[in-house]
Amino acid sequence: MKNAEVRYEFMKYFIEKEYSGYNCKANDFLLNDNKVVLADESDEDFYGMMCFQNAVVVKAKKDIYEWSKKFVSRHIGFRCFDFPQIAALCKELLKFNFSMQGGQGFLPDMKIKRITPETGFTLKIFNKSNVLNILNYIEKAEWHMCHPSEKSALVVAAFDKNKIVGLSSADKDTDLLYSIDVEVLPKYQQKGVAIALTTEITNSLLKQNIIPFATGAWSNNASRATLCRCGYYPAWSGAGSCNDNWALKILNE
Repeated sequence: MKNAEVRYEFMKYFIEKEYSGYNCKANDFLLNDNKVVLADESDEDFYGMMCFQNAVVVKAKKDIYEWSKKFVSRHIGFRCFDFPQIAALCKELLKFNFSMQGGQGFLPDMKIKRITPETGFTLKIFNKSNVLNILNYIEKAEWHMCHPSEKSALVVAAFDKNKIVGLSSADKDTDLLYSIDVEVLPKYQQKGVAIALTTEITNSLLKQNIIPFATGAWSNNASRATLCRCGYYPAWSGAGSCNDNWALKILNE
């Protein structure tokens, strides 16, 4: 598949997942005009905004619907994610006891050939049939991002002798799209382990005609740098709402 085809597949996936029943299409992201739809009261999301290319597509509950239409009418799509605009959005969401959350998404550049670099550590692939064997080699308390379980479709582990020092996992979203994540124990960071793991799991998925994708916080420069070195590129930006009491609880924990 070509990059444009891969990006379009993810646009379709996002529309089907988040905008089902709202008369939205993947092509809405390619338009020059932003689009705002009124979210049903039964929708679990109070507010959501996403941009792949030219336009943002917004889903908003009635309390913030008219404000959202005025907000996006003033800006080119991606400009809705500039800091002054995000500050205005946060201020409006707080009126209804919501905070904001957001980040970037990454897709693999299909033109690039990836070669897993040598790190001195042994890489081993665990498929769905044996993924739980990983639990014999790790202390769960040491891992904050990657938690292999029976739901994991594929995991690549980096071993230092009999100790797992890095993990990259893939979870199935659809038959075509798998989300990936990577984590390396602090003592083993800055040794190329994250790049090797990300490259290996990306190649494994692409060989199966599966499209891997990754998401991350806008501020996570280390993660973004790793993904870019592994042949990924920033493909979309997204913002959404979360209950402000939940957000404060997370901050205080």
